[in-house]
Amino acid sequence: MQDRKEPTSEPLDLTRYTEATRRELYERLVRIQRLPPEPSSDPWEREPASEYDPEASGLMVFHVFGRWFATWTDLEAPEDLPEHLRRELVRIQPSPENPEGILLLEV
Repeated sequence: MQDRKEPTSEPLDLTRYTEATRRELYERLVRIQRLPPEPSSDPWEREPASEYDPEASGLMVFHVFGRWFATWTDLEAPEDLPEHLRRELVRIQPSPENPEGILLLEV
């Protein structure tokens, strides 16, 4: 089982765009999505999906206005919801204390 306390990846330079950085962020996001959930004491908390398919969800990582972002569709959301309610959008920041070296901030 992967320990969430120890960083597993080298720090990235997120100050500029490179294709290598975009690919590495994509891979780190996929790893984050596949981590087992942390136990919760909240009995109403929804269980996450057991499988995460980045292609099926349309995961995209992009750099615009000097910042990195990622977006994907929540595959567990009802299909009859409007896209803006099914789509996740996060800003990516470096975070050396996190296992994957990044922090995802809700937009």
